[in-house]
Amino acid sequence: MPRLQPARLPPSVSETHPTVVNTRPLVLPLTPLPVARPWGGKRITEQFGWDPGDDRTYGEWWLASTYPGAITAVTNGGTDLARWLDGPGNILGYSAATFPVLLKFLDSEQILSVQVHPSDEVARRQGLPRGKTEAWYILQAAEGAGVYLGTREGVSARDLIERVRAGADDDEVRSLMQRVEVTPGDTLVVEAGTVHAVDAGLAMFEIQQNSDTTYRIHDWGRGRDVHLDQALESVVDHPAVRPIRPHRRRGQWTPLVRGLAFGLWHADAAEELEYAPQAALGLITVLAGRGEIVSGDESTDLQAGDTVLVVGPALLDGHDLQLLATELPT
Repeated sequence: MPRLQPARLPPSVSETHPTVVNTRPLVLPLTPLPVARPWGGKRITEQFGWDPGDDRTYGEWWLASTYPGAITAVTNGGTDLARWLDGPGNILGYSAATFPVLLKFLDSEQILSVQVHPSDEVARRQGLPRGKTEAWYILQAAEGAGVYLGTREGVSARDLIERVRAGADDDEVRSLMQRVEVTPGDTLVVEAGTVHAVDAGLAMFEIQQNSDTTYRIHDWGRGRDVHLDQALESVVDHPAVRPIRPHRRRGQWTPLVRGLAFGLWHADAAEELEYAPQAALGLITVLAGRGEIVSGDESTDLQAGDTVLVVGPALLDGHDLQLLATELPT
């Protein structure tokens, strides 16, 4: 959680790496990695002025990733996040394999597949390192846009899968799911095991456990493989999800998500704002505005769309900065 005092290191890290307490403050800018998706759009590229260099539809931009085959580069660093964590950053207690989160922007011009992600327990039974709980922060929403989270009252996730197996069409699938209309600034938590689909017309920030395991249940006629048996093993009927809309005060960090495999905080800053991660490092993503982050004797410019890894306390300053801070588990 962002705090207004020096960072407190988790006991497991300080015990394993006694010298970590002397680690210098550091800001490491990361370069977003575009990922083409058949349902992708142009909201993110237009919002942040990014040019992917071709005409493909980019549904995702991976902001901080050590996932094999899709690793985020360190900006102007001649390395990437995985190699940095396995090298000089290893003193902080993480490696590329154990880094717990993956951050991305998501841009849906079309509806995404109905899908589910396994929990840690189910993932281990399936021979995977971890499951996937995620959370979304809505950046843009077309009029009436929404997400599908869970099933409607009286319908279980297993019922949904069996109806799909029996040949349910698009309209029936929609009728079996719970739709939640969203607006910019909403946060939604998608616990592992929740059947879900992102509807068309949205741009969002997504934080998730560091896993890309997705079991498709229904793909709206795109012809991609579905994974109904794995989905049946993974689904959980969680309580209905509602958008998180906390009261916010300008110039302060507001908690959006706590108590899961990660934390997420938001701040609007028109002047100086202090930040220090609870764990050995944190991540800050700039949603709007322009400014700088000062860490130790170094200053790093910030602009909308940037994501930086932060070690130790730092000071943010700028014009109309809108920020998200990702906290790692301690």
